[in-house]
Amino acid sequence: MNTMIANQLKVYGTVVLALALSGCAKDEGPDIDKPGESDRWITISGALMDEQPGDGNGGTMVYAITPEQARDPEVKINVFDQGMHVKSQRTARLQASADGRFLYNIQYVGDDGGVFNKYIVNGGKNFQPDGPEVATADYVSTSPRWMKAAEGIGIAVKGTANDAVYTGTLPNIEYQYTTTQVDVISLDLNNPQITRTASFEIALSDEEKAAGYHIWRIDMPILNKAKTKVYIGAGVRKFDPNSFTIDENGLPEFDRDEASPQSWAKTIVLDYPSLSNPKIITSSQTRASTNGYRSQMQYIGTDGHVYQATSGEAVGDGGSRILRIDANTNEYDNDYVFSLDQALGVSDSYIHAWKYAGDGIGFVVYSLLNGSGERTGGYIARVDLNSKTASKYTFPNEANLNFRQIQHIGIEGDEVYVAVAPVGENGNIYVFDRETGEMTQGATLINKAGNQYIGVY
Repeated sequence: MNTMIANQLKVYGTVVLALALSGCAKDEGPDIDKPGESDRWITISGALMDEQPGDGNGGTMVYAITPEQARDPEVKINVFDQGMHVKSQRTARLQASADGRFLYNIQYVGDDGGVFNKYIVNGGKNFQPDGPEVATADYVSTSPRWMKAAEGIGIAVKGTANDAVYTGTLPNIEYQYTTTQVDVISLDLNNPQITRTASFEIALSDEEKAAGYHIWRIDMPILNKAKTKVYIGAGVRKFDPNSFTIDENGLPEFDRDEASPQSWAKTIVLDYPSLSNPKIITSSQTRASTNGYRSQMQYIGTDGHVYQATSGEAVGDGGSRILRIDANTNEYDNDYVFSLDQALGVSDSYIHAWKYAGDGIGFVVYSLLNGSGERTGGYIARVDLNSKTASKYTFPNEANLNFRQIQHIGIEGDEVYVAVAPVGENGNIYVFDRETGEMTQGATLINKAGNQYIGVY
């Protein structure tokens, strides 16, 4: 397959050269005669292969087009040959303004890991640096998790499980608990700068602590509609209090307990803008994580409530859900839950990304388990969070799609844009109408061996 793709790309390159010499640039990417004069740019992002196809660790390329071009299947986009390489050693963590005019990035790992950059989007590969670079590594490491938490406001976070606390003298010790160090900063995206920092320890309930449960990763911070609270997604792990080994420093390392039930879904809540008064809220609707992986998992609904997708439920536990955090109480509404499994009649769904499009309508990207227990395929469904129903779309090669690296789903008015292409193979932008649910095939995405299209902004 790789040889075939390579040969196809060689042929494609020859055709591009011939067309360029004849004055036609169609296969080089869309013609943009006057960059910077569009009312709306849509940025496409792609992840470069490092060592393994689809690992996305070789960096990130971006290219901007108009909505008209994004909807046109005759337009060909080759972000990997025609795009701009975004500053970042590995996959850049990109965000964008709602109008598409600005692209934001915090570089991920490497010498410049943690450096924030802002770009003005001018079309094609023309992304103009805007404002100063902002160093965040001293507060949230060279690999921070961050989101555009609201228009003009960024929140970056780092969560690290501390060493387990125990009593007694090795080897006769008794496990006590594990806390988590949380570091948070807020960013002014309009005039790039850090506006506030916070650092604190946080722990679960006494019962959960004693059993070995602790927060090990946090991500996907957003602001509520009133901009008075920050919600930070959390992943929870469990140690086995009775099983440990001694590390090279002579300290006990407690083993992970994967046989016990997972923790109920949790979210860290802070006051904003002070980033103070941390508390943990708990859902009784699913045992899962709320921190996601690369893509935003929680959105403010038209009704003001926060709708939050979960992932990582144990096999047989009912798959991914969408929960609701009440706008008035800032607590989980434990009377509300949307089950993707129930809505679609499937088992063990896993939401990799989704987009709230307004009026209770969302578009969900998910995978399923095959008969061997392996997570496979990439599927998209339109969900109605009010009626708790869903309808699945059908795509070419959907059983071979892999959305694990996906970072963003674009939206413009009532149109939702998703980049759909197998690793190393060509694909398309697909456009979904929020109101009617109609799906249309848009611009062609030209791929290269091992690479992957991961976002539309």
